[in-house]
Amino acid sequence: MSALSTRLRSDSGQAMLFVVVALLGLVGMASLVVDGGSWFRTQRQVQTAADSAALAGAQDLPVDATASTTAVDYAQRNFSGIAAPTVTFPSASPCAPHSCIDVVAEKPVAGILLPALHATARAHARAQVTVPLNLKNVAPIAVRDTAACAVTNPTCFGQTVTVSFNESQVNTSTIGLINLDCKSDSMYGCDGGSIGGSELKDEITCTPCYPNALPANKWYGVKTGETVGPVRQGLQDAAAARTVLLFPVFDQVAPDVNHPAFHVIGWAAFVIDVGGVTWTSSNRRLVGHFTTFIATDVASGGSIGGATDFGVHVITLTQ
Repeated sequence: MSALSTRLRSDSGQAMLFVVVALLGLVGMASLVVDGGSWFRTQRQVQTAADSAALAGAQDLPVDATASTTAVDYAQRNFSGIAAPTVTFPSASPCAPHSCIDVVAEKPVAGILLPALHATARAHARAQVTVPLNLKNVAPIAVRDTAACAVTNPTCFGQTVTVSFNESQVNTSTIGLINLDCKSDSMYGCDGGSIGGSELKDEITCTPCYPNALPANKWYGVKTGETVGPVRQGLQDAAAARTVLLFPVFDQVAPDVNHPAFHVIGWAAFVIDVGGVTWTSSNRRLVGHFTTFIATDVASGGSIGGATDFGVHVITLTQ
Protein backbone atom coordinates (compact mmCIF):
# COMPACT_ATOMS: atom_id res chain seq x y z
CA MET A 1 0.00 0.00 0.00
CA SER A 2 2.87 2.36 0.84
CA ALA A 3 4.52 1.81 -2.56
CA LEU A 4 1.22 2.46 -4.37
CA SER A 5 0.67 5.68 -2.41
CA THR A 6 4.14 6.89 -3.24
CA ARG A 7 3.61 6.17 -6.94
CA LEU A 8 0.32 8.01 -6.97
CA ARG A 9 1.88 11.05 -5.33
CA SER A 10 4.65 10.98 -7.94
CA ASP A 11 2.17 10.78 -10.82
CA SER A 12 0.20 13.65 -9.29
CA GLY A 13 3.34 15.83 -9.14
CA GLN A 14 4.17 15.05 -12.77
CA ALA A 15 0.63 15.92 -13.80
CA MET A 16 0.80 19.21 -11.94
CA LEU A 17 4.09 20.04 -13.62
CA PHE A 18 2.57 19.22 -17.01
CA VAL A 19 -0.41 21.48 -16.26
CA VAL A 20 1.90 24.34 -15.23
CA VAL A 21 3.99 23.96 -18.38
CA ALA A 22 0.86 23.79 -20.51
CA LEU A 23 -0.56 26.92 -18.86
CA LEU A 24 2.72 28.76 -19.40
CA GLY A 25 2.63 27.74 -23.03
CA LEU A 26 -0.94 28.95 -23.42
CA VAL A 27 -0.11 32.25 -21.73
CA GLY A 28 2.90 32.65 -24.00
CA MET A 29 0.86 31.92 -27.12
CA ALA A 30 -1.84 34.33 -25.96
CA SER A 31 0.81 36.98 -25.34
CA LEU A 32 2.21 36.45 -28.83
CA VAL A 33 -1.25 36.78 -30.36
CA VAL A 34 -2.12 39.89 -28.34
CA ASP A 35 1.27 41.52 -28.83
CA GLY A 36 1.39 40.60 -32.50
CA GLY A 37 -2.02 42.11 -33.13
CA SER A 38 -1.11 45.19 -31.14
CA TRP A 39 2.10 45.58 -33.10
CA PHE A 40 0.41 45.42 -36.50
CA ARG A 41 -2.38 47.79 -35.44
CA THR A 42 0.13 50.31 -34.10
CA GLN A 43 2.34 49.95 -37.15
CA ARG A 44 -0.58 50.68 -39.46
CA GLN A 45 -1.53 53.71 -37.39
CA VAL A 46 2.03 55.03 -37.39
CA GLN A 47 2.35 54.49 -41.15
CA THR A 48 -0.92 56.34 -41.73
CA ALA A 49 0.32 59.16 -39.52
CA ALA A 50 3.60 59.41 -41.41
CA ASP A 51 1.86 59.33 -44.80
CA SER A 52 -0.70 61.96 -43.77
CA ALA A 53 1.91 64.23 -42.21
CA ALA A 54 4.09 64.05 -45.31
CA LEU A 55 1.15 64.91 -47.58
CA ALA A 56 0.11 67.78 -45.31
CA GLY A 57 3.61 69.21 -45.10
CA ALA A 58 4.20 68.87 -48.85
CA GLN A 59 1.46 71.39 -49.52
CA ASP A 60 3.70 74.09 -48.02
CA LEU A 61 6.76 73.29 -50.12
CA PRO A 62 9.05 74.79 -51.34
CA VAL A 63 9.18 76.59 -47.94
CA ASP A 64 10.88 73.91 -45.82
CA ALA A 65 10.36 75.50 -42.40
CA THR A 66 6.62 75.92 -42.91
CA ALA A 67 6.29 72.41 -44.33
CA SER A 68 8.07 70.96 -41.29
CA THR A 69 5.82 72.79 -38.83
CA THR A 70 2.71 71.68 -40.72
CA ALA A 71 3.78 68.02 -40.83
CA VAL A 72 4.56 67.85 -37.10
CA ASP A 73 1.39 69.69 -36.11
CA TYR A 74 -0.79 67.52 -38.35
CA ALA A 75 0.60 64.26 -36.96
CA GLN A 76 0.21 65.25 -33.32
CA ARG A 77 -3.25 66.74 -33.68
CA ASN A 78 -4.71 63.82 -35.62
CA PHE A 79 -2.96 60.76 -34.19
CA SER A 80 -2.95 60.31 -30.41
CA GLY A 81 0.21 58.99 -28.81
CA ILE A 82 2.44 59.89 -31.76
CA ALA A 83 5.56 61.74 -30.68
CA ALA A 84 6.70 64.71 -32.75
CA PRO A 85 7.85 63.09 -36.02
CA THR A 86 11.29 63.70 -37.49
CA VAL A 87 11.04 65.77 -40.68
CA THR A 88 13.81 66.12 -43.26
CA PHE A 89 14.07 67.40 -46.83
CA PRO A 90 16.14 65.18 -49.12
CA SER A 91 17.60 66.80 -52.22
CA ALA A 92 19.39 63.91 -53.91
CA SER A 93 17.90 62.58 -57.16
CA PRO A 94 15.04 62.05 -57.85
CA CYS A 95 14.26 64.90 -55.43
CA ALA A 96 15.10 68.42 -56.51
CA PRO A 97 15.86 70.90 -53.70
CA HIS A 98 12.74 71.77 -51.69
CA SER A 99 10.56 69.30 -53.58
CA CYS A 100 10.51 66.31 -51.18
CA ILE A 101 9.62 65.88 -47.52
CA ASP A 102 10.50 62.81 -45.42
CA VAL A 103 8.59 62.04 -42.22
CA VAL A 104 9.58 59.40 -39.66
CA ALA A 105 6.95 58.71 -36.97
CA GLU A 106 7.14 56.48 -33.88
CA LYS A 107 4.76 55.24 -31.20
CA PRO A 108 5.18 52.83 -28.23
CA VAL A 109 3.40 49.51 -28.71
CA ALA A 110 0.83 48.36 -26.14
CA GLY A 111 0.37 44.71 -25.24
CA ILE A 112 1.38 42.15 -22.60
CA LEU A 113 5.15 41.76 -22.99
CA LEU A 114 6.08 44.47 -25.52
CA PRO A 115 5.69 47.48 -23.18
CA ALA A 116 8.27 45.93 -20.81
CA LEU A 117 10.63 45.66 -23.78
CA HIS A 118 10.00 49.32 -24.72
CA ALA A 119 8.88 48.18 -28.16
CA THR A 120 8.18 50.96 -30.66
CA ALA A 121 6.47 50.95 -34.05
CA ARG A 122 8.30 53.10 -36.58
CA ALA A 123 7.26 54.24 -40.07
CA HIS A 124 8.72 56.37 -42.86
CA ALA A 125 6.95 58.28 -45.63
CA ARG A 126 8.12 60.56 -48.43
CA ALA A 127 5.95 62.96 -50.41
CA GLN A 128 7.21 64.67 -53.55
CA VAL A 129 5.85 67.85 -55.11
CA THR A 130 6.09 68.38 -58.85
CA VAL A 131 4.68 70.64 -61.53
CA PRO A 132 2.14 68.83 -63.72
CA LEU A 133 3.16 68.47 -67.34
CA ASN A 134 -0.50 67.78 -68.17
CA LEU A 135 -3.56 69.28 -66.49
CA LYS A 136 -7.31 68.61 -66.44
CA ASN A 137 -10.25 71.03 -66.04
CA VAL A 138 -8.35 73.86 -67.70
CA ALA A 139 -10.16 77.13 -68.49
CA PRO A 140 -9.81 78.46 -72.06
CA ILE A 141 -7.91 81.55 -70.88
CA ALA A 142 -4.13 81.77 -71.13
CA VAL A 143 -2.08 84.19 -69.02
CA ARG A 144 1.35 85.61 -69.80
CA ASP A 145 4.21 84.26 -67.68
CA THR A 146 5.29 87.76 -66.63
CA ALA A 147 1.78 88.48 -65.31
CA ALA A 148 1.29 85.17 -63.47
CA CYS A 149 2.65 84.61 -59.95
CA ALA A 150 5.72 82.37 -59.74
CA VAL A 151 6.75 80.47 -56.61
CA THR A 152 10.05 82.36 -56.71
CA ASN A 153 7.97 85.37 -55.58
CA PRO A 154 5.58 83.85 -52.99
CA THR A 155 4.30 87.24 -51.77
CA CYS A 156 2.65 87.68 -55.17
CA PHE A 157 -0.05 85.11 -54.41
CA GLY A 158 -3.22 86.62 -52.99
CA GLN A 159 -2.44 90.13 -54.22
CA THR A 160 -5.05 91.88 -56.36
CA VAL A 161 -4.03 92.14 -60.02
CA THR A 162 -5.63 93.15 -63.31
CA VAL A 163 -5.11 91.16 -66.51
CA SER A 164 -6.46 92.16 -69.91
CA PHE A 165 -7.01 90.96 -73.47
CA ASN A 166 -6.74 93.11 -76.59
CA GLU A 167 -7.61 91.17 -79.73
CA SER A 168 -5.95 93.72 -82.00
CA GLN A 169 -2.74 93.65 -79.95
CA VAL A 170 -2.36 90.06 -78.81
CA ASN A 171 1.40 90.57 -78.34
CA THR A 172 0.80 93.07 -75.55
CA SER A 173 -2.11 91.26 -73.88
CA THR A 174 -1.62 89.64 -70.48
CA ILE A 175 -4.41 87.11 -71.11
CA GLY A 176 -6.17 85.69 -74.15
CA LEU A 177 -8.99 83.33 -75.02
CA ILE A 178 -7.72 80.08 -76.51
CA ASN A 179 -9.13 77.06 -78.29
CA LEU A 180 -8.19 74.11 -76.10
CA ASP A 181 -8.89 71.71 -78.98
CA CYS A 182 -6.29 73.43 -81.14
CA LYS A 183 -2.82 72.48 -79.93
CA SER A 184 0.29 71.88 -81.97
CA ASP A 185 4.04 71.46 -81.77
CA SER A 186 4.30 74.29 -84.30
CA MET A 187 3.37 77.94 -83.80
CA TYR A 188 1.73 77.85 -87.23
CA GLY A 189 -0.35 74.74 -86.62
CA CYS A 190 -3.31 76.24 -84.74
CA ASP A 191 -6.31 78.42 -85.42
CA GLY A 192 -8.55 79.49 -82.55
CA GLY A 193 -11.54 80.41 -84.68
CA SER A 194 -13.43 77.11 -84.69
CA ILE A 195 -14.85 77.35 -81.16
CA GLY A 196 -17.96 79.34 -80.23
CA GLY A 197 -18.80 81.60 -77.30
CA SER A 198 -21.20 79.12 -75.67
CA GLU A 199 -18.50 76.43 -75.66
CA LEU A 200 -16.03 78.84 -74.08
CA LYS A 201 -18.60 79.72 -71.43
CA ASP A 202 -19.19 76.06 -70.58
CA GLU A 203 -15.46 75.41 -70.25
CA ILE A 204 -15.06 78.44 -67.96
CA THR A 205 -17.90 77.38 -65.66
CA CYS A 206 -17.22 73.64 -65.94
CA THR A 207 -20.65 72.81 -67.35
CA PRO A 208 -18.84 70.64 -68.31
CA CYS A 209 -15.13 71.26 -67.81
CA TYR A 210 -12.80 70.55 -70.70
CA PRO A 211 -12.57 66.75 -70.43
CA ASN A 212 -9.00 65.97 -71.44
CA ALA A 213 -5.64 66.36 -69.74
CA LEU A 214 -3.87 69.08 -71.70
CA PRO A 215 -0.09 69.07 -72.23
CA ALA A 216 2.31 71.94 -71.67
CA ASN A 217 5.04 72.85 -74.16
CA LYS A 218 2.47 73.16 -76.96
CA TRP A 219 1.07 76.00 -79.05
CA TYR A 220 -2.62 76.82 -78.55
CA GLY A 221 -4.66 78.87 -80.99
CA VAL A 222 -5.92 82.27 -79.79
CA LYS A 223 -9.67 82.77 -80.08
CA THR A 224 -10.67 86.14 -81.51
CA GLY A 225 -14.02 87.38 -82.80
CA GLU A 226 -17.37 88.23 -81.28
CA THR A 227 -17.74 86.04 -78.20
CA VAL A 228 -18.48 88.81 -75.71
CA GLY A 229 -21.85 87.91 -74.19
CA PRO A 230 -21.45 84.21 -73.37
CA VAL A 231 -17.86 84.61 -72.19
CA ARG A 232 -18.78 87.56 -69.96
CA GLN A 233 -21.58 85.51 -68.39
CA GLY A 234 -19.26 82.57 -67.81
CA LEU A 235 -16.65 84.78 -66.16
CA GLN A 236 -19.25 86.48 -63.97
CA ASP A 237 -20.62 83.08 -62.91
CA ALA A 238 -17.11 81.92 -62.01
CA ALA A 239 -16.52 85.10 -60.01
CA ALA A 240 -19.79 84.72 -58.11
CA ALA A 241 -18.96 81.09 -57.27
CA ARG A 242 -15.38 82.01 -56.26
CA THR A 243 -14.20 79.30 -58.65
CA VAL A 244 -10.47 78.64 -58.90
CA LEU A 245 -9.80 78.84 -62.64
CA LEU A 246 -6.82 76.95 -64.01
CA PHE A 247 -5.10 79.07 -66.65
CA PRO A 248 -2.45 77.88 -69.10
CA VAL A 249 0.64 80.11 -68.85
CA PHE A 250 2.31 81.25 -72.08
CA ASP A 251 5.74 82.72 -72.72
CA GLN A 252 5.60 83.41 -76.46
CA VAL A 253 3.10 84.63 -79.07
CA ALA A 254 3.26 83.35 -82.64
CA PRO A 255 4.26 86.15 -85.03
CA ASP A 256 1.48 85.39 -87.55
CA VAL A 257 -1.13 88.06 -86.77
CA ASN A 258 -3.73 86.22 -88.84
CA HIS A 259 -3.33 83.01 -86.84
CA PRO A 260 -2.08 84.04 -83.37
CA ALA A 261 -1.11 81.28 -80.94
CA PHE A 262 0.31 81.08 -77.43
CA HIS A 263 3.16 78.79 -76.42
CA VAL A 264 2.05 77.22 -73.11
CA ILE A 265 4.77 76.35 -70.59
CA GLY A 266 2.82 75.75 -67.36
CA TRP A 267 -0.31 76.36 -65.29
CA ALA A 268 -1.59 79.03 -62.90
CA ALA A 269 -4.66 79.24 -60.65
CA PHE A 270 -6.74 82.44 -60.64
CA VAL A 271 -9.80 83.62 -58.69
CA ILE A 272 -11.84 86.48 -60.17
CA ASP A 273 -13.15 89.09 -57.74
CA VAL A 274 -16.91 89.54 -57.53
CA GLY A 275 -17.53 92.53 -59.77
CA GLY A 276 -14.08 92.04 -61.30
CA VAL A 277 -15.27 91.21 -64.82
CA THR A 278 -15.21 93.84 -67.58
CA TRP A 279 -15.79 92.13 -70.91
CA THR A 280 -16.96 94.28 -73.81
CA SER A 281 -15.96 94.54 -77.44
CA SER A 282 -13.41 97.23 -76.64
CA ASN A 283 -12.41 96.50 -73.03
CA ARG A 284 -11.73 92.99 -71.73
CA ARG A 285 -10.13 92.69 -68.31
CA LEU A 286 -10.31 90.64 -65.13
CA VAL A 287 -9.54 91.74 -61.57
CA GLY A 288 -8.66 89.03 -59.07
CA HIS A 289 -5.71 87.18 -57.56
CA PHE A 290 -3.48 84.21 -58.24
CA THR A 291 -3.41 81.38 -55.72
CA THR A 292 -1.64 78.07 -55.22
CA PHE A 293 -3.48 74.89 -56.15
CA ILE A 294 -2.98 71.14 -55.63
CA ALA A 295 -4.04 69.22 -58.73
CA THR A 296 -5.27 65.64 -58.48
CA ASP A 297 -5.75 62.75 -60.90
CA VAL A 298 -2.84 63.86 -63.11
CA ALA A 299 0.68 62.54 -63.47
CA SER A 300 3.61 64.19 -61.74
CA GLY A 301 6.00 66.13 -63.89
CA GLY A 302 8.72 68.75 -63.60
CA SER A 303 10.52 70.06 -60.54
CA ILE A 304 8.94 72.76 -58.42
CA GLY A 305 10.57 76.14 -58.08
CA GLY A 306 11.72 76.33 -61.69
CA ALA A 307 10.84 78.63 -64.56
CA THR A 308 7.57 76.77 -65.22
CA ASP A 309 6.30 76.72 -61.62
CA PHE A 310 3.37 79.07 -61.14
CA GLY A 311 1.92 77.47 -58.01
CA VAL A 312 -0.08 74.56 -59.47
CA HIS A 313 1.40 71.37 -58.02
CA VAL A 314 0.95 67.61 -57.88
CA ILE A 315 1.73 65.76 -54.62
CA THR A 316 2.67 62.08 -54.72
CA LEU A 317 3.64 59.60 -52.01
CA THR A 318 6.81 58.02 -53.36
CA GLN A 319 7.89 55.99 -50.32
